[in-house]
Amino acid sequence: MQRIYLLMFCLLLGTTVFGQERKISGIVKDNMGPLRGVSVTIKGTTRGTTTNENGQFTIAAAAGSELVFTLVGYLTFEIKPEEDKPLEITMQTKPQGMDEIVVVGYGTKKRVTNTGATSAITGEAIRTVPTANVQNTLAGRLPGFFSQQRSGQPGKDASDFFIRGVSSLNPDGNKPLIIVDDIEYTYEQLAQINVNEIENITILKDASTTAVYGIKGANGVLIVTTRRGVMGRPKINARIEGGTQSPVTKLKFLDSYHTAILENEAYTNDGLNPPFSQSDLEHFRTGDDPYGHPNVNWYNAIFKPYSLQTNANVDVSGGNNIVKYFVSGGAFLQNGALKDFSDPRNEVDNNYNFRRYNFRSNLDIRASKSLSVRLDVTTRFGDINQPHAQNIVSEIYNFQKIRPYSAPFLNPNGSYAYDRYNPGNLATLNARLANSGYQRDKRSDLNVLFGVVEKLDMITKGLSFTGRVAYASTELTSRQLFRGGLFDGYSPPSYYYNPADGSYTLDPRGQYQLANYTLVGVTNDYNKNINLQGFLNYDRTFKAHHITSLLLFNRQSYTDQKNAAVPNKFQGYSFKIGYDYSQKYLLDFNLGYNGSDRFQSSERYGLFPAIGLGWNINKESFFKAEAINLLKLRASYGMVGSDVVIGNRYLYNQQYNNGSNGYPFGESSAVTYPTIYEGDLGNSNVTWEKARKLDIGVDLNMFNDKISMTVDYFRDIRYDQLITRGSISQILGVGTARFNMGRVLNSGFDGQLSYRNNIGDFQYNITGVFSYAKNKILFQDEATPAFPWLLRTGHPIGQPFGYTFEGFYKNQADIDNSAKPLTPVQPGDLKYKDLNGDGVIDENDMGPIGKPNLPNTTAGLTLGCSYKGFSLSILFQGSFNYSFYVTGTGIEPFQSQFQPVHELRWTPDNADNAKFPRLTTNSASINSPAAYPSTFWLIDARYIRLKTVDIGYQLPLRMLPFKINNARVYASAYNLFTSTNYSLYQQDPEVTSNTAGDAYMNQRVVNVGVQIGF
Repeated sequence: MQRIYLLMFCLLLGTTVFGQERKISGIVKDNMGPLRGVSVTIKGTTRGTTTNENGQFTIAAAAGSELVFTLVGYLTFEIKPEEDKPLEITMQTKPQGMDEIVVVGYGTKKRVTNTGATSAITGEAIRTVPTANVQNTLAGRLPGFFSQQRSGQPGKDASDFFIRGVSSLNPDGNKPLIIVDDIEYTYEQLAQINVNEIENITILKDASTTAVYGIKGANGVLIVTTRRGVMGRPKINARIEGGTQSPVTKLKFLDSYHTAILENEAYTNDGLNPPFSQSDLEHFRTGDDPYGHPNVNWYNAIFKPYSLQTNANVDVSGGNNIVKYFVSGGAFLQNGALKDFSDPRNEVDNNYNFRRYNFRSNLDIRASKSLSVRLDVTTRFGDINQPHAQNIVSEIYNFQKIRPYSAPFLNPNGSYAYDRYNPGNLATLNARLANSGYQRDKRSDLNVLFGVVEKLDMITKGLSFTGRVAYASTELTSRQLFRGGLFDGYSPPSYYYNPADGSYTLDPRGQYQLANYTLVGVTNDYNKNINLQGFLNYDRTFKAHHITSLLLFNRQSYTDQKNAAVPNKFQGYSFKIGYDYSQKYLLDFNLGYNGSDRFQSSERYGLFPAIGLGWNINKESFFKAEAINLLKLRASYGMVGSDVVIGNRYLYNQQYNNGSNGYPFGESSAVTYPTIYEGDLGNSNVTWEKARKLDIGVDLNMFNDKISMTVDYFRDIRYDQLITRGSISQILGVGTARFNMGRVLNSGFDGQLSYRNNIGDFQYNITGVFSYAKNKILFQDEATPAFPWLLRTGHPIGQPFGYTFEGFYKNQADIDNSAKPLTPVQPGDLKYKDLNGDGVIDENDMGPIGKPNLPNTTAGLTLGCSYKGFSLSILFQGSFNYSFYVTGTGIEPFQSQFQPVHELRWTPDNADNAKFPRLTTNSASINSPAAYPSTFWLIDARYIRLKTVDIGYQLPLRMLPFKINNARVYASAYNLFTSTNYSLYQQDPEVTSNTAGDAYMNQRVVNVGVQIGF
């Protein structure tokens, strides 16, 4: 009887529980749309389901149950559903999980078994950054990535970038190798790629990952993998966004009144008569004579406060068992900041602007059970427009070209005015902009990749063959429509208006009519690149033993078709083998054997081996820390090379050059004959540069991958560098080829620390990235200098040399008792340290000052959170430990416009608080940074930018009409805020040192957009 009661109780309990179960449905997605294949389980049970191709699911669960959502590459998400309410789950990508796929040379690996030093980011993470170039999106996001954006000009704003700093004395020898879908790209081609096409970006930093590239791997490798189709119904995604651009730094110059005061002071300091009377100053101050005493802020008059940019992309992806596809098209339009001064009847666009159009088609075809075919086609078209023969920022800076009092913007009758203070009496800048014409550079790129993969399981399981043929071509043409000379700006008819009598006087050129336009077209570049690849892959697991290997043949031919040049040839073989035992003990061996036709046959090929070792300590039976998911120690060591040379492509050949002047024979000197003279001597032993690289790293994941960390220490010796011998006396009378003699040490550390978690529907993440790389020249073959502090050896590449600032000369007694140059100095001039103690300041007193222009330390901090449909991501990026100084029109009085800092000049009344030397009209005085670079002018700089901001809202599915299954509206920003540590200069902190700093200003972009999916 008791058994009957117990059975009845269990049936009743089961019926009650069953009656409490309810069906829960919903949709799972990420920022790009619905996610297929997400595992949905009831916590604490094995009951579950998966989402369909639309991201939808339905599951029966008891009241109060928690649902767990998991998908490889995403953070696990848990939630207790509310009553009778469909769920909308937004999943976040996982930071460096154990199963994360790492792209390496010609293949992929799991992070848990990778022994090399790599850094990666997904395309989704950078897709909404409102900038035209891929390079610009990576600063502060990847450990080991150093970049500098030197210009903000539309179409020419791509950052220079380096992997783990620089180590080559060859200026062109520090650029990383760029690989897109296993095919080599140039810097310019990378800048043309649409970010919407990118699946992920990886940088390879050590010998273990770059040795397969051999002679091209010394500077690291940046790998871009583009998006491909996945099985499922067709998915259409569209994104359109638009925003405003404005300068990060708005230039400020003094008005006519304050400029005239400082000019008078400078003339007086030099013992000259002041150019402006008290009456002139009063007119400037009151502004009561706008044509006789103009006051024009030329920066505000020429530049708009903001300009516009737009970006639109559409992509379609999907597939079945036979064909998978990804097709994408995009357009990016970026306007310039100049105001429009053109005559609309001329139909001449003389503003800055950039237009780019992209198309990509990636097809994967399963031709048979063992054969797969791949066909990728991508083309890009770009137009860069700019004013003809003019750098507008430079002209505004240039005091000799224009001044605030030079001329009115327009004369009273609307005619153009000219600058009476300019030596050439040029028309004002607005007049020249309106009539000088434009230069338009058109670029078209085509890339086609055909590949096959044949599984060779009939030979042995896990063996496959891959063959690829890639074709790339680039054509760059320039169209110039201009008045005047091809390389000169044009000054249209302009007049001087005399307000005293109302008369107009034509400029000294005496031309009443505009010159006719001239149209010139030229092909600047036309090339093709053919790459053949064939390789065997092997990937097989024998119980606890996992083996992978690759044997590759690679041949590349680059032809400069414009100049009908002999093709550049590259050919090589690569081999790598990997082994892991239960993902516990890891071994990778890589070998590259390749060569370049830059060197003669006996020195053409090189062997580049590397080894990587790893130990996953958490896999050991003695390791009991359950909170640690991954603890891996790894190390690598090997050799890679670089075949980049400067100047003559074939350094082993003796050079002979055509003479510029003919040689006369006979009695008449009027008849001459061509001549040839001896150029640089050849060097038959010249070969590639080499680098020995050591890397030691640790990878750590904790608390179900909520915390992840990667830290690496590296030490590279770059040797056999191609340098010009400084110890050879010029008495030789002829140039010499480069020799393999330079040697540089580059070392440092980089890493990343991430934390992600959620509190119910609120998800948050923090990621910190840091990089430090410092180099030192060990040998560069210098002539023995007069004093040891003049040696470049022992200092970093790009180390600036100059004078050490010790204050201002206070008075004549101070001048008499101090070292000084041979040219006269006055109180208020800069005083420098006499290093050799001879009482004379000259080039022998120049020593190492400051730091190189490339920062040796960079950092990034990403903060992100999301709540239901809302999301926010912020990136702070900073660079530290670098120096720069500005010269000429960027800062020097009477070359530059007078700036606010010039008002802080030394005067007898301001001697103790002066921030600038006394004013002088002498451009070659001791106060000139061009003539006397010094620690006064050199800034030990650092900056922190609010680099990117992205805030968005993903609309609930119930709000979406038609067949839209995903919609997100967002606002984003780029270079939103910048904090620097200097006040001497107005230039952007990423300015090129020892220049006027007059490049087109870096831009702040504020952007809004919408993304929808079907």
